[in-house]
Amino acid sequence: MARRVSIKDVAQRAGVSWKTVSNVVNERPVVRADTRAKVLTAIEELGYVPNHVGRELRGGPTRSIALVVPELQNPYFARLAELMQAGARQRGYTVSVEVSLHNAATERAHVRGRTARPVDAVVISPSALDPADLLDRASGPPVVLLGETLPAAAGVVHVAIDNVSSAADVVRHLVAGGHRRLLFLGAEDAVRSTGTDRLAGFRAATRFADLPQDPSLVRGVGEWTREAGRDAVLTALEEGARFDAVVAGNDMLAVGALAALHARGLEVPGDVAVVGWDDTAEVAWTRPSLTSIAPDLDALIAAALDAAISGTERSGTSPAHEGAETVIAHRLIERESTRPLSPADGNS
Repeated sequence: MARRVSIKDVAQRAGVSWKTVSNVVNERPVVRADTRAKVLTAIEELGYVPNHVGRELRGGPTRSIALVVPELQNPYFARLAELMQAGARQRGYTVSVEVSLHNAATERAHVRGRTARPVDAVVISPSALDPADLLDRASGPPVVLLGETLPAAAGVVHVAIDNVSSAADVVRHLVAGGHRRLLFLGAEDAVRSTGTDRLAGFRAATRFADLPQDPSLVRGVGEWTREAGRDAVLTALEEGARFDAVVAGNDMLAVGALAALHARGLEVPGDVAVVGWDDTAEVAWTRPSLTSIAPDLDALIAAALDAAISGTERSGTSPAHEGAETVIAHRLIERESTRPLSPADGNS
C-alpha cells in the first residue's frame, strides 16, 4: 500500500502550518476563507484522510469501529448492529452505527475516512458504492464489506454468505416439494451485488432442474422492502404470470409477497410457496411462518471484527489478508410457507 498522506504533506502543499490544516479539518472558525479553500484543495488533490489527524494528535488508535448500514427499518440491519456492538465490546472496542440511507456520498466518505469522527476501521454493508470508490482510495481506514461484493482493493476484506450457493439451496428445496414455476424477486442491474449473485444461483439451479426459463418469472424491484415485494407480486399476477413459488431476495420482499398473495385469495403454501433470505425475527411470526435462508450471524460478526481489528493492530492502515473473501455458513430454515405439494397441487 502506498505511503499514507500525512497532515504535513497537506500543509506543505497548501503553504500553511499543520495546525492550520487541523483547524480546517475540525471546522474551527479561526481560518480565513481563502486559506481554508487552499487547504481543502490540497486535501482533495492529495487524497488526505482527515481522521488521521486525530490519531496523530493523540498518538494512538481510537479503539472504535464504524458500522455503516443503509437503513435500520430492515430488521436484519438492526440485529446486525446489536450483535456487532456486543462483539466489539468483548474485544475492548466500541462501535458507532452510521446509517447511510442509501446515499453514495455518505458511504464514500466513510470508506475514505472523510468523516468528522475518527475511527480505526469501517465495517460497511454498502448499497450505493461504486467500485471506483474503493479502488481509487489514496489512503483511508481498513474497510470490511458485508454482503455486497466489490472488486478487491487495498485495505478491504469481504465477508458474506455464498449467495449463489444459497440460492441453489432454495431452488432444490422448492423442486423437492414439487414446485416447477418459480418467481424470483430482486433482480438488479449491477456489476455484482447480492441480488445479482442470488439471481445467478437461481438461474443456474433452475436450468439444472430443467425448470421453465420464463422472463416473466424474474422481477426487478426498486428497493428490497415489504411494499416492493407486495407490488411486484401484484403486478406479476395482474400480468398473468403463472408461478407456484416465490423466491424473494430478502425477508422483507417475502413478507410483502405474502401480503399480496393473501390479498388475491391465494393460499400459502397450497397455491404458492414463499422463501426469503436473512431469517429475521419477524418471519417466525408471519402467517404462515416463512421459510428463509439463515446466515450464521455470530460467525459473520466474528469474521468482520477480526478482520478489522487485526489490521488496525497490525499496521494501522490495512486489515490482514486485504482483498480476501471470507465465506460464512448458511442454512435453510424450513417453515410453513413451503410444504411439499401433492401431485394434484402442482402446476405444469
